[in-house]
Amino acid sequence: MSVFACGAIMALLIVAGLVVDGTAQLVAREHARGAAAQVARFATDASVPYQVDGSDGRAVALTAAQTAAADYPDLNFDITMDTAGTLHIVATTQVDTVFLRLIGVSSLTAKGAASAAVIQV
Repeated sequence: MSVFACGAIMALLIVAGLVVDGTAQLVAREHARGAAAQVARFATDASVPYQVDGSDGRAVALTAAQTAAADYPDLNFDITMDTAGTLHIVATTQVDTVFLRLIGVSSLTAKGAASAAVIQV
């Protein structure tokens, strides 16, 4: 086999790796974004009854977000609330590679984020 053919085959494997493994990372990123958004919605929905009666629903929202995050065991969540009452949710996962493993990349990180404001009515 010629040097050119070996180089062409290696280039094709790298391109296939970028396509296949990149697509897997994009799918995982969308899953993480959707899960983060769902956790944020669940948290703000849980805090509404407290907000309506004038109570501070931030602690309830934070607890509800942690509870909802448990429904996604394939994701790691970082859930925080700032002093203004905005809930920040970051979901992260690792995607094992198929083709990029040939050049030493064994996994790719996929991350999705969402935020929601918990306000008093």
